[in-house]
Amino acid sequence: MNTTPNRSGIDGPYAWRLALVSMACIALGGGGIYLPMVGLKEMAADFGDQRAVPSFAYMVGFFGMGVGGVFMGWLADRTSPRVPLVIAGISIAIGGFAASRGGEIALYAGYAVLLGFFGNAGTFTPAMNNVQGWFDKRRNIAVAIISIGPAIAGSVWPQIYRLLLPEIGWRDTLVVYGLSAGILLLLGALYVRPAPILRGPGGRRREDKVPLPLPSSAIMTLLSAAGFCCCAAMAIPFVHMVAFCGDLGYPAARGTEAVSLVLLSAIVATFVMARLADRIGPLPVSLLCSVIQIGSLVGFLYARDITSIYALSLLHGIPFIAIVQGYALNLRFLYGPTIAGWRLGVVMLFAMAGMAAGGWLGGAIFDATLSYQSAFQAALAFNLLNLMLLGILYFAQRRRTGAAVPV
Repeated sequence: MNTTPNRSGIDGPYAWRLALVSMACIALGGGGIYLPMVGLKEMAADFGDQRAVPSFAYMVGFFGMGVGGVFMGWLADRTSPRVPLVIAGISIAIGGFAASRGGEIALYAGYAVLLGFFGNAGTFTPAMNNVQGWFDKRRNIAVAIISIGPAIAGSVWPQIYRLLLPEIGWRDTLVVYGLSAGILLLLGALYVRPAPILRGPGGRRREDKVPLPLPSSAIMTLLSAAGFCCCAAMAIPFVHMVAFCGDLGYPAARGTEAVSLVLLSAIVATFVMARLADRIGPLPVSLLCSVIQIGSLVGFLYARDITSIYALSLLHGIPFIAIVQGYALNLRFLYGPTIAGWRLGVVMLFAMAGMAAGGWLGGAIFDATLSYQSAFQAALAFNLLNLMLLGILYFAQRRRTGAAVPV
């Protein structure tokens, strides 16, 4: 058994370049999920003006990514993080075509399986686990670079979609996305190497047991439930921002700008919160982000003018990535550097399920009430539950003694 990993390259130039390449791959893999947001009304028009249809495509895309993340984390542990990226590139290239060529079933299957399970899932969890293994001193900053991948996707792709939708429609726009992202992902995969970490028989990752503040099952349950709740709350105003602005009488361009403000704020806040986590720890930062999101959701209950929406979008962006980034940092802080890749995959599964459920729930509530007011109230309830779950883990960590809790 190899018990002493080769530490060559840790914190080196290749590690930083890999973080940037991995971030770009995540931005490519996550681009398709933004089309149902920007083109919600156009897609709904093809399906009887039911906003729940593109909302459901968004939901199953995120759910497929979440389930696939567990598998892709496991696969990367046993092979290489390059393998999931190759699968993602091929799947997204095929999925953009398959999801756009038929009716509701083709749309849902394309988003759930090809764009989600085998596509987007192959970029985020394997990259997050792998890049953390390449850093000792500035790991939080490296994680921040990885974490802004979805925000880069959300900043760039909606602008591309806004230009393409009036010219070629949502179906051909999805084909363009699939081919361009798929080819670039295959090229990115050529640059990826696995981190020099501790490995067991056959070159597989081996997780060491470390002292924990609670039983491992309780920690995984708390973080998974918290991830679901925060992301469900996050998704309701975010996914429906363009439609919400349209209902208030503003053109789609204003809603797209609000989405971009969320994501640009998220990019800046992610690095600020990473530095703050160096000082006070990742769990207090996660609690702070939860409180900030409560503030933005209360604001959306009363916002009726575009200036308020822009301001709330900036506020909503602060925890948008940082709170999810916190789950990766908390897991590594609790379980140590040899943490198994499937753990982050499980927590991200529930986080993505929350994004999926929130996106769909916003559309379903609107279809039932013809208003987003009740949807924003549901988002606030989810966020309050998130704060409670993180608080339980925080106080358990504060009470932790030197005694080990069985894993």
